[in-house]
Amino acid sequence: RVQTAHDVVCWPVASATSASPSGSRMAKGRDDDSVAEDEEPAPPDTTDGDAKLLGRFEEESLSQLDKFFFAVVSAKRPGNVSAMEARLVGCAPTWFVAEGDGEAYRAAGASQVVESGALCRSRNAALEAAFRDGKTCVQLSDDIVHVKFINSDFDAVGKAWRKPGSLSEANDRAKKAETRFVGFEAAAKFIDATCRRRRCYLGGTFPCGNPGQACAASFVAEQHFVVGDFFVALPSEPRFDEDMTLKEDYDFTAQHVHKYGKVARVNRLTLLAQHYSNAGGAVAIRNVSREKQNIKHLRKKWPGVFGNSPRGDTEVRMRWACRDVTLGGTRIFEPDPKAPGRAIYDQDKARLARDLRLKKEALKEEKKKLKDRREGLLGNNEGFGGNEGGGNVETKHDDGDDDDDDEENPGLESGGVEE
Repeated sequence: RVQTAHDVVCWPVASATSASPSGSRMAKGRDDDSVAEDEEPAPPDTTDGDAKLLGRFEEESLSQLDKFFFAVVSAKRPGNVSAMEARLVGCAPTWFVAEGDGEAYRAAGASQVVESGALCRSRNAALEAAFRDGKTCVQLSDDIVHVKFINSDFDAVGKAWRKPGSLSEANDRAKKAETRFVGFEAAAKFIDATCRRRRCYLGGTFPCGNPGQACAASFVAEQHFVVGDFFVALPSEPRFDEDMTLKEDYDFTAQHVHKYGKVARVNRLTLLAQHYSNAGGAVAIRNVSREKQNIKHLRKKWPGVFGNSPRGDTEVRMRWACRDVTLGGTRIFEPDPKAPGRAIYDQDKARLARDLRLKKEALKEEKKKLKDRREGLLGNNEGFGGNEGGGNVETKHDDGDDDDDDEENPGLESGGVEE
């Protein structure tokens, strides 16, 4: 069975009192990385892994540490501070936390704390803080267990990469590869150098800790999802959509691919984070209804890009090549009302369905505008309906600076129909 990011469950890295996951899934997951329930693991030794990873670039191609701004985005998890700070020694991380959480994080030992609010607002605040000083922004979740580098002979510098013929072959490559822990600083430097060499502005790691799946893909993927748990963003225009509460990293990736044509996801850097088992953060608001609401928003904004996932109806799969013609693709991706998450395959039928949908939406919008106009006119005429005193109504005309006299009548505005 292929192990995905959501199959991998690890013990909490920061809190010895946190509830542990089920023993059965732990036994199938990462026995080599597990720790006793009453222990807090020490940061892994990354000396060898860092040297092997960064050795793929000339030293002059790597940015100095002072060119990076490390941001940890967190909420309701001050217990994770000590473990993350230990792994970010020398990086001077800034914690972007929910409103009202600042005192608890400072008490837990966070070096610098900004109360920035909700998830996407915090992510954007971190981007602004970094870009304001001309620095590369490195954003990390507060519950990362480790990052590893898969050093395979099939990825030797200067050697043409060949795609494995099957997942079994990819697993075999992963077994033969030399796998080492790498530090967050080294991973950030490598991803940054990869982005600059490929002339893109967003890079990251493989989204889970499965080496077999990672080796099934090319060393760097340019149009694939960059997970928000560890990413590097060079100064650029895209920002997180603050209308989203989950899956915001899918949207952020799509923005970068749409604007710049590519990202740099380094598939030989694997990431393990406690996405779903760690209390607080997104876990506190995640439920099926909210997942589906955010997926609906994604699909409306990026038609064709986010299809169904084999992991269930609360997950999506990003396929930029399947994007709609409105995004520069080659097909009309019109949702099939009979099969949620799928498109009408026949292009003639898709075109007719889209025309009909747009006409209905335009008619609905026109009706709304007419209703707003009618309510505006009725509201403005209320003052002329009668006089309780029984006398004549005196019409007053004033050429002064009274704001009410000069206010524009919103009910008399006209506008076209937007498609």
